[in-house]
Amino acid sequence: MEFLRYSRDAWGQTVLEGMSWDLFWYFVGAGGAFILLHMVYMRLVNQKKGHE
Repeated sequence: MEFLRYSRDAWGQTVLEGMSWDLFWYFVGAGGAFILLHMVYMRLVNQKKGHE
């Protein structure tokens, strides 16, 4: 799996076209996991502050 896609322009220089779409679902999953973990963390922190 190539992570970055390259091509050549009219002058023969290598040009970055973009990232591979194969990685898209990994980033979506990582973002969802981050949001879920952040929600759990905030709920735990708020429960501890409420019982002081």
